Amino acid sequence: MEQDLIKRVQAITNGGELYYDYNEEIDLARDYSFKICRQYNDLVQHQNEYHYELLAGLFAHLGKNVRIEANFLTEFGFNLSVGDNVTILQDVSLIDCTFVTIGNNVVIGPHCGIYTANHAEDPKLRANHYCYERPIVIEDDVVIGGGSVIAPGVKIGAGSIVQAGSVVVKDLPANSFCLGDPCQAIRKLRVD
Repeated sequence: MEQDLIKRVQAITNGGELYYDYNEEIDLARDYSFKICRQYNDLVQHQNEYHYELLAGLFAHLGKNVRIEANFLTEFGFNLSVGDNVTILQDVSLIDCTFVTIGNNVVIGPHCGIYTANHAEDPKLRANHYCYERPIVIEDDVVIGGGSVIAPGVKIGAGSIVQAGSVVVKDLPANSFCLGDPCQAIRKLRVD
């Protein structure tokens, strides 16, 4: 995808202000990402081949020793930074309409959703496809259990565990065992 298009779409979506989600350039960027994700997923599912160069060309950053399983979807890719030693299991949807930062040594379980998008609160604007975005940060050494949802604007502190099926709607502290809907830090983890 051409860098000028990426910059124009980021100028629209990354500012935290309402924007029209069906803008022609946004659609072009989204369609390109979906195409690359389909190619990647098809190779994993049908040929057991992991062509990370496809994703590296799509992402803002793709670290070393990364494993991304089939049925992975990212809305744009160019807002997504993935650190080293990251595992993303099957059926993960990552709506990166603004920045999503995933640190090093992170595991994201199957069937997780990571969503930066908020829809307009005004029903007329919402009906006309207006939305706004909030960035997400997943710090180093985090485990996110399967079926969890990470909501817009959330930061998950380093070393934390998010139990399967949790819905994370607010920041979570570092080195904590977290669970629930809404997800809460239940206790500190023992760190040697």
